[in-house]
Amino acid sequence: LLFAAVGALLASGTAARAEFKIHYPTVDYREFEFEHNGDVTFDKSGSGRNNGQSFTYEIGYGFLPFWEPELEGEFETVPGQNQRFDATTFENTFQLTPQGEYWADLGFFAEYSMAASRGDPDSFTFGPLVQKQTNTLFGLNLGKATLNTLNLLFTKQVGPDRSDATPLAIAWQSRLMLDPMFQPGFEYYGQISSISGRSTPDQTVPVEHRIGPVLVGQYNFFQYGAIKYEVGYLFGLNNATEKGAVTWRFEYEKPF
Repeated sequence: LLFAAVGALLASGTAARAEFKIHYPTVDYREFEFEHNGDVTFDKSGSGRNNGQSFTYEIGYGFLPFWEPELEGEFETVPGQNQRFDATTFENTFQLTPQGEYWADLGFFAEYSMAASRGDPDSFTFGPLVQKQTNTLFGLNLGKATLNTLNLLFTKQVGPDRSDATPLAIAWQSRLMLDPMFQPGFEYYGQISSISGRSTPDQTVPVEHRIGPVLVGQYNFFQYGAIKYEVGYLFGLNNATEKGAVTWRFEYEKPF
């Protein structure tokens, strides 16, 4: 049903560089959160890929056991240009299955992004979120549980200046659950400029691949809430990507 819904949305309906962020399929009911995400790219000077920057700030609240909306402000720096406010985004995470009761935890992500510039189109992004905890990783028993999360997110632009392309962003994270404050792992991000529709005049479909280590943790202040962090480095795997990127995510959350 989940993938049928995605297919129906695609049937009814140029992405910017994908955000380096893992979306989880679980909702923190009655919990307030403030989150900051960022990344900076590295490449040769003059390559057009060096010192690209992205920063987001968002607030959210788990209004229902299965629904958590968030409001986000996005800032972007294109290499060689000044930083600008890029978009206002309304995000929604829907938890589709009770956590830990089935083979995997399933969720659905949907957001509407309103561009700050009149010359840029607005966009919808949506897709399934899958997470599974297991004692093995790619068939190897690591002695500790691993948490594995997959995102498959499609984007469609809307408005008079929209593109007919349908980009697909793929994100994968696996981490070893050694301790709540220290969980090392790795992340992969793939970006296909279009799985349908024309993305460029010559109809080329570049594919971007990035992979690298990540460190995830959480520190609890008990009645004062908790702080979560994710810090990583991504290596570009092909000519369509920058050589490297530093990524981070910090989140403060407190139940009410």
